[in-house]
Amino acid sequence: MNWLFPLYLAGAAAIIAPILLHLRRRPPQDRVEFSSLLFLDAQTPVPVRKRRLENWLLLLLRCLALILLALMFARPFVQKESSAATSANHATLILLDRSASMRREDLWKRAVTEAQRLLRDAKLTDRVSLAVFDRELIPVWTFEEDRNTPANRQAAVQSRLAGLTPTWNATHLDRALMAAVPSFDSSTANLRKRIVLVGDLQEGAHLDALRTLAWPAELALQVKRIDPASNDNFSLALAASEVADAPQQSGPAAPNTPASLIRVRLGNTRDSTLRDFTLAWQDAPKAEAINAQMPAGASRILTAPPNAANATLLTVSGDKHDFDNRLFIAPPQPRTVRLHFLGDNAARDEAASPLYYLARALQPTDTLAPQLTADKDFPAQVPDVLFLSGTTPKAEMHGRLRDFLTQGGFLVHVAQSPADAALLQTLSGVQGITIAEGNTDDYRMLADVKTDHPLLRPFADPRLRDFTKLRFWKHRRIQAPAGATPAFETLATFDNQDAAILAARVGKGTLIVLASGWHPADSQLALSTKFVPLLFGWLSAAGFSHDPASSLLVGDPLPLDATQAHTITDPENKTHSRKPGETFTTTQAGLYKVQGGTHTKTVAANLPPDEGRVLPLDPQKLAEHGLKLTTGTEAAAAPDAAEQQRLTSADSEQRQQGWWWILVILLAVLLLETWFAGRARQTTLQAA
Repeated sequence: MNWLFPLYLAGAAAIIAPILLHLRRRPPQDRVEFSSLLFLDAQTPVPVRKRRLENWLLLLLRCLALILLALMFARPFVQKESSAATSANHATLILLDRSASMRREDLWKRAVTEAQRLLRDAKLTDRVSLAVFDRELIPVWTFEEDRNTPANRQAAVQSRLAGLTPTWNATHLDRALMAAVPSFDSSTANLRKRIVLVGDLQEGAHLDALRTLAWPAELALQVKRIDPASNDNFSLALAASEVADAPQQSGPAAPNTPASLIRVRLGNTRDSTLRDFTLAWQDAPKAEAINAQMPAGASRILTAPPNAANATLLTVSGDKHDFDNRLFIAPPQPRTVRLHFLGDNAARDEAASPLYYLARALQPTDTLAPQLTADKDFPAQVPDVLFLSGTTPKAEMHGRLRDFLTQGGFLVHVAQSPADAALLQTLSGVQGITIAEGNTDDYRMLADVKTDHPLLRPFADPRLRDFTKLRFWKHRRIQAPAGATPAFETLATFDNQDAAILAARVGKGTLIVLASGWHPADSQLALSTKFVPLLFGWLSAAGFSHDPASSLLVGDPLPLDATQAHTITDPENKTHSRKPGETFTTTQAGLYKVQGGTHTKTVAANLPPDEGRVLPLDPQKLAEHGLKLTTGTEAAAAPDAAEQQRLTSADSEQRQQGWWWILVILLAVLLLETWFAGRARQTTLQAA
């Protein structure tokens, strides 16, 4: 049993008061008048020295109440082993920063030397653990290993550190500290706990997650900063890469056009003596480079110089620290998509034909290279997407088209006449489909469009949702039996509630049925700003996304198709295999080649921009997040230990709250004392 305020125990001496009062025992002072004293016996008062204690139970209750009151104010608690007073030995966790900023000069070598010095200075009775961190914490030497073989700690840690080097990851100091706190196990319960942070502690370190951490009162943090000779540094990061979006209007576009505009952010550290820099593509002529000046503490958005050779590496020069002077840009890599139009290829130049507008809308972009062929027969090479408009194929081709769908094909069919009902029945496998000419008295407009459907994904953008200027001169009324399998889903309707766009899953493929064509004889769709986004939305649904290549940071996972196996080649030309559903995390800056199925793409991963913020961080920023900083000197350790013991005791007492139960018992004793005192007084009066 321990006491938070033991001086209050002296209050228990107050029990002498009820004892003296009981001994004093003054005779009754009440005056009662009688008519005659003849029948009363005279009694001689008892001398004080011959008085004895009476009403023992009442006296014990009063003394017990005073003792309980003293115990309650002393705040008792039970000291568990885990919260016992710490010894003079330490439990030290060494956190060694190996993020990308530690690649400067000889920072990593000096940090390793400092960690080894801390190991040498530790006593055998101390407990020492070591871990490295960047985006995450990785243990190198644990407290359990140190408890089992403390004499082997220096040799083992030195051997393990020899195989480690700085990574290209960001400095997530918050994650490292949050993961470090639970690493202190039961073997360190009676030791003075501390974490020694060894690194450059630069401004780019992430600290946000520390706001959610309740830092233990008994755990101290000591910072061992490793400073370079100079913090002068230019940093380069990608600001924007303008990849051409799908054109909003039909028109010519040059194929295989590379990303034409790269914007970068270039920064210079505060108080830097550097001014002159050169921004250039790798192996580009010097005449194409940008030579300029950047004042200290400035940050600018610059347009990269022309990249006629399609280089993939942009560099800035002018400082001594080149770890953040490179920017990798994935080369233009349009993906080929084979499209076939079932119809006469001669109509490609006829302004009234659907093929004319289809050919001009499907222009190459930076991410897709559509190859549109046209013929009345099914192509020898199976296409990715098939368009059917203007003509009805022969009956012997219906089965071929059905097989194309069930095997995973993507078919867009424009219903032209009631005769197309037989084709739709064969394609979908649903009998009873009817097609009739719609009302042609007036034009129709779209009334309801499911913009959240994957087949209409481009129209989820509010800027493309306005269909009020789109007119349909002719349409067909398509009706399928209710409850048919596969079921047709209505993606859009006209203002007379007739279906405008229908879709159905047939086997592994997708069938889209339009009630009106896109050519001018049927509608204004081909001449509107909605036609090209609609086509590229269908290509995306068919597995040919037009989204620009993502720009990744080191530590991000590569975008992989979960349904396919992949072979990945990293910047060091090492090959990695991933099964369907497995992920791959980038570990270094550079270009990654990802091969999945028959498609190969290149993805760029760059250094996290915050790593370029290399100026030293004030350790008081850590204290502002609730961390307990210490200098590590023994003179300051003694009062810290006493304060730590007091805080630990207060925490234990607050959790146990033993005074509350003493209060409950005290109230019960006082009730009993009141009841017994009343009875004793009544008995005394009756005796008198």
